Amino acid sequence: MRLPVLPLLFLAVFGISPGVRAELLPGSWKAGDWSREDKALALNLGAATLALGWGAWSWDWGASGPRFQDEGWFRRDTGEGGADKLGHAWSAYALSHLFANRYEAWGYSRSAAARYGALSGVGLMGLVEVGDAFSDDYGFSYQDMLFNTLGAALGYVLWQYPEVHRKIDFRVEYNPFRRGGYQADVFTDYDRLKYLIAVKADGFDAVRDPLLKHLEFHVGFYARNYADHGGSRSADLREQHLYVGIGLNLTRLLDPYVRTGGVLHYVQPPYTYVPVSRRVDR
Repeated sequence: MRLPVLPLLFLAVFGISPGVRAELLPGSWKAGDWSREDKALALNLGAATLALGWGAWSWDWGASGPRFQDEGWFRRDTGEGGADKLGHAWSAYALSHLFANRYEAWGYSRSAAARYGALSGVGLMGLVEVGDAFSDDYGFSYQDMLFNTLGAALGYVLWQYPEVHRKIDFRVEYNPFRRGGYQADVFTDYDRLKYLIAVKADGFDAVRDPLLKHLEFHVGFYARNYADHGGSRSADLREQHLYVGIGLNLTRLLDPYVRTGGVLHYVQPPYTYVPVSRRVDR
């Protein structure tokens, strides 16, 4: 159930559009005596070490022997109402593009970068799942692993085919202004998280109106009030929602004035769209 802190950290530091400059990386990684294979190996080992260290420190990995855990899918009575499954998918997706961006900058073809990026993304998320197997609180979840794989596969498709990525984004939204108790780990603060697919008018050549090109169509999912649920049927406020919305293409709006580094292809700022929501747990 736990997600790595790597995707948003790397998003903030490096950005993940294909145009991000290699000069953003530490100097030793630009040196001519490092082969692209050496750089790829170092990146994967460094990310795995960071994930293992964080898991042992924050998530009690190693506290028990290996075990499996059936977390369910999107049933209302699951721990997070299914929002955690989309969280796994988005994390693997974002990681696949972070890795692919670096691989392509180091000289791999787009096709190879997409392939190796997806493998690195699902591999790192799989390592997190194996770590959870050695935790008292969690366990290896095949549901999580399936959504890790689906997210990495989507990452492969959208990196391999940039014309498709022009039209579609997979994003996460975190709303810090929503009332209620905060969790220290924003990646598991599902009362403030939404996951969505954005279809961008700008990606379709048939859309010629300059105003319409700034718009997007959103389809998303979120779950609420799971963190505070204490098991009492009389006080069961848990909700699951699907929504559609019309939003602003902030990358198109801002990039002429502010370099976003591609981050807004992956992160949806709150209050930048008009949603229509429907509960689906009744």
